[in-house]
Parts: sequence; structure tokens; C-alpha cells
Amino acid sequence: MENYRTFIGVPVKVGEEFLRAREELIQKLQGERISWVDPRRYHVTLRFIGETRIAAVKAIGQSLKKHVEIPGRSVMKMDRPGSFGPRKKPRVVWVGFEENGLFEKLKTGVDHALAECGFPTVDQPFRAHLTLGRVRSLKETARFYRTIESMQDSFSYSVTMERLVFYRSELGKGGPFYTPLDELVFRD
Repeated sequence: MENYRTFIGVPVKVGEEFLRAREELIQKLQGERISWVDPRRYHVTLRFIGETRIAAVKAIGQSLKKHVEIPGRSVMKMDRPGSFGPRKKPRVVWVGFEENGLFEKLKTGVDHALAECGFPTVDQPFRAHLTLGRVRSLKETARFYRTIESMQDSFSYSVTMERLVFYRSELGKGGPFYTPLDELVFRD
């Protein structure tokens, strides 16, 4: 039985100002082992599913269409950068959103859709965020946090979201490769 590695997310389109702030952050953290996410792969993960039977893909797509209330195309304002993981060993650099209501509503629909397909709801906190990079290791942890703090106002730009996507994720040397398996396009 063949499986796909899957997740459900909302692709995020960023503008030139955001990309300039990203480049500044990368330059300030030069020398640290951080794998920076390609901006063409930016998304907000609503639910990582993991190993998914290929036979279940169609049912998941149908269930998403049944349970997720499709919002209008959305422009959201980004918030401050932060990190996840223990203070001495952060794992992820991210940027949050000023408002999370849209993401929480979408996540609720996604959780209902997946529960209908036999994937129980995961009881863990949800915080909508855009992953900028994955920290492999740090030489100077204090510099890392000073840099994040110094850029608190650097990422507050508006970004566009137009669809929810059920993705297949294939890991590779140049980072993951995402293939849409199904999608729900937001209303105009």
C-alpha cells in the first residue's frame, strides 16, 4: 500500500517589501545554520497529516469541500517575527499575523473534514504563522534573539491568500517539493 506525505495549508503571496525584510534577516543571521524557506513555498500549515494512503486522497478532498466554509480572497497583515522551540535551542523562525480568525475558522473546517476521513483531531495549540526558516544550529543564540527583536516592525506588510490546498510533500535535497492534490479557491 503506497502512501503520500501530506498536509493542508494556505499558500501565501508576499510582496517585494516583505522579501527585502527577509533578505535583511538572512544577512543579519549570516553564519548561523538556518535553512531558509523558498518564498515560492510560503504557506500557513493548517494541519500536517503525514503518511496518507493514496486511496484516501479523493475522500479527503471531497470532505474538505463539504466541511470547509470557503471565505473570500483575503489580504492579511503580517505581524512580528518569532521563534518556536526551547529558548536555548530554537527550531523555527516565523512571522505571525495580526488577525488569526480566518485561519482558526479554516482549521476548524479542516479538522472536521479529516475527522470524517478517520484522522482524529490533534489536541495541540494552533498558531497561524509563516515559517521563514528552520534552525539547524546556532553559534550565537543571544545574537539570534537580538536580531529577531531588532526586526519586530520589519515584516508588517499585507499578504494575499486565495486558496486552501491539500498538498503532497516530497522531501528532496533542495527542500520539499509540494504538489497540490486538491484545492478550494477563495471567492472573489
